[in-house]
Amino acid sequence: MKLIILTVLSMAYYCNAYSGGAPKEVCNDMTPKHPVDPQKSPLPYKITVNKNQVKGGQQVAISINGRSFKGLLVQVRKANEATGEFVVSASDKYFKTVDCHDTPRSALTHKNSADKINKTVVWKAPTTPGKYTVHVTVAEDGETFWANVPTQVINVF
Repeated sequence: MKLIILTVLSMAYYCNAYSGGAPKEVCNDMTPKHPVDPQKSPLPYKITVNKNQVKGGQQVAISINGRSFKGLLVQVRKANEATGEFVVSASDKYFKTVDCHDTPRSALTHKNSADKINKTVVWKAPTTPGKYTVHVTVAEDGETFWANVPTQVINVF
């Protein structure tokens, strides 16, 4: 009986371990270290950008719409590395930045496990021209999540 209780308690701790956001350790594969595998079904959230073409240094609004979610990791990638910079106020109650691939503020994650719905975040394009792809990991809850899904393409010129 003690073993069962310890197992349940340790699983609860494990599931809540990243309620404060994704750690740097998931920057490469963008996969949460939850005790279940990511969903194989299509992403049920709509990811949009307000601009598909921008000059280097311009900002792009990235929206996540659909049903509520608890966790999020967003990167805009070129050559499979997070680049650019997410712009998040220190007082933002939902999101914070993560330094991935030795680039400051190159990823965005959740600050807490509160329900979030229809959110928009801001990414500042790098000065290097090229095609950049928005990748998202969205966790509906600790057991249901979609990992490292490529979505919109942003052309930087």
